[in-house]
Amino acid sequence: MTAWIKLAWCRWSLIGLLLLQPIWYLFINPPNVWPIPITLVLTMTPLMLFLPGVWQLHGRTLVIAGCLLLMYFSYAVMEVYANPDARIAATLQIVLIVIYFTALPTIRRRPKPGAPPPG
Repeated sequence: MTAWIKLAWCRWSLIGLLLLQPIWYLFINPPNVWPIPITLVLTMTPLMLFLPGVWQLHGRTLVIAGCLLLMYFSYAVMEVYANPDARIAATLQIVLIVIYFTALPTIRRRPKPGAPPPG
């Protein structure tokens, strides 16, 4: 597989995470403390901010979005452990984030002008 195809998995896992949030908070496990619209804004806005850069496969945006996904990963692990009602959705979120992180090592730095080719 080429690096571009592997990085394309970052696109689709982020789209999957964006689709999972409303399903999780509207149908599977509605929040008890916050109203649902506020919860959706708080969970989907950070993902949507990075969507254009991830869709265009910009290296820096992919890495910064990966740092953001660490918080989503931590939250999902906590939900798997503590909340049986949300276990399936949280497990799916963990799988999508692991797919994203699996594709990230394929990012390569651009060679500097005049540098010899690698190898």
